Order: sequence, then C-alpha cells, then structure tokens
Amino acid sequence: MNNQLPHNINDLEYKYIFSNKSIFLRLLKRLDEFGVFKNLTEDQLERIDKSYVLPDFSEQESDILYKVNLKEKEIIFYILFEHQSTVDHSMSIRLLFYITDLYRDYIKDFDKGEIKKKGFRLPAVVPIVFYDGEDRWTATTRLREKILGFEEFGNCVIDFEYILIDLNQAESILQVKDILSLILKLNRIKRYEELERLFWELREYLWGAEEKEIEVLKVCLPVALRELEDIEVEAAKRAIDETVRGGEKAMPLFQNLRKIREELIFEGLQQGLQQGLQQGFEQSKIETAERMILKGYKDEEIAEITGLSLEKIKELRAKHRN
Repeated sequence: MNNQLPHNINDLEYKYIFSNKSIFLRLLKRLDEFGVFKNLTEDQLERIDKSYVLPDFSEQESDILYKVNLKEKEIIFYILFEHQSTVDHSMSIRLLFYITDLYRDYIKDFDKGEIKKKGFRLPAVVPIVFYDGEDRWTATTRLREKILGFEEFGNCVIDFEYILIDLNQAESILQVKDILSLILKLNRIKRYEELERLFWELREYLWGAEEKEIEVLKVCLPVALRELEDIEVEAAKRAIDETVRGGEKAMPLFQNLRKIREELIFEGLQQGLQQGLQQGFEQSKIETAERMILKGYKDEEIAEITGLSLEKIKELRAKHRN
C-alpha cells in the first residue's frame, strides 16, 4: 500500500483507510447481521482498481470496490464515501447510475451468447454509503421511494436498498474497541485532551493490532489532528517516530504522549529564554504561561514548567478572562 496520503484529504481519506484489507474486513464483519461473512478471510477479498464516481460529484466523494467469492457466488461491494456536510436526498438515484455502469463494465468480458444463456447471472452488488457529515442522514435508503407511483406498481419498479454507515449513529461500529474504531473516532477529535483520552481507552487494543493496520494509523494520524495546534501535532508525530525506532509493533503509540508534549513546551521555553537575553527572562516566561493558559493547562503545571509564581499565573488567567 502507498504510504502517502491522498492529495485531497477530505475526499479520499476513507478510501485510503479502507484500501487496507484488514480494516475493511473488520468493517464488513461489523455490518454482518446474518453471519454470512463470519469465516471470511483477507485472502478472499480482492480490491478492484476502478472508480465509478460521476464527474459532477468527484470533488465531494470517492468510492472503492471489493470483490469476494463466497460459496461459489461472486459478490461486489461498492462503497461510496460521502463527504458533504449536508444530506443528499438523491443518493439512491446516484447509486443506481454507479451500479448500472458497474454492470456495463462487467458484461464486457462475456460474449453476447453467454449472456443470453439461462444460467448466466450478474454478481450481487452491495452498495454501502459511508457518511461523516455533521447532520444526521435523513435521506431514504430505498430507491423505489424516489419513484413516482411505486406503491401502485409494487415489484414491477426497480428497487434496491443501500447500507448506510452514518458516523453520527454508528454505535454498533464504534462501540467495539479496536483499530477500526480508533481510526474512525480520530476524525472527530477537536481537543488535545480528547486525543489523550481516546488512546488511553484503546491502548490495549493497539497492542494486538496488525503491523499494516498500525501503518494506516500512522499515516492518517497527522490528518486527523489537523484541527489541533502545531505543537500537539508535532508531539503526536514524535510519539509515532519513537514507536518506529523502538521496533515494537505492539507498543501503544501514545503511552508517553503527555511527557513528549511537555518536553516540547519546555524546549519552546528554553528557546524563548535564549531570546529573552535581550527582551528579559520574565517576559518570555509570561508569554509561555499565557500560551499554556489558552491550551487549558492547570496553574500548578504552568508554575512547574515556567517557574512563575501561582499568584502571577492567576493574575495572567484573570487578564485573559477579561
């Protein structure tokens, strides 16, 4: 697998994640209400290197295809990753076009005579929509509900239902503590404390993760942290680098994240102190303390790192409140 992130992160990040067979297999088994894929292995999964996204929507979403032969039946999973911030009520219509194009491609490999035979069958196409917008998905998942008069004509109108994975309502997927839940939850991290809490909660499951899954996590992590401060992103990167250098596949990536973070802040303080030879040591300490206040540090932590008194820190905090 390519270790580089796609250029358009918002559109293609999930496509990169689920190109990893191990992670996609976890998702598939999590969605399997009937136990069909209970014994499915990675060797049975084949990634199809083809895209069916319409040009009008190519900047809003990406897709991915997997093929599996299960009990002598060929099944194609068509997964559409929807990154719009608003719900699209035309989704089932768009999927109809994608699936039709997929079938057109499929029959190109057969003679017309073969297609006309009684025993010829098309593979099952299972459409999956993966949605991570802010609003809950309210569009219908049934095609027939987008067809006028479907009530009168019953089974005579074309119909299918897609599997919807709405991360706002995906408790059945996210509640299991494993590498899949960890990666999906990372994209919802807004504050550094949430990141620490998440890795602390899931640390033991990282120990049992496969090396190729950890690689996906390492590549996606800087992207997931894009809303955090640069110093926090750097701390995360250094935690991953330490893991790689240590050569321990099962080592929890963020075991020492808080320590690394404080070291970075201390390094920043030292640089500030050097510059402070001209500006004054006290001013450098104050500026560092003010940054730490904004990042949510406790007074005692700020005092320990900067050397300022608790009274001075309380004064600075009161200033920021005003």
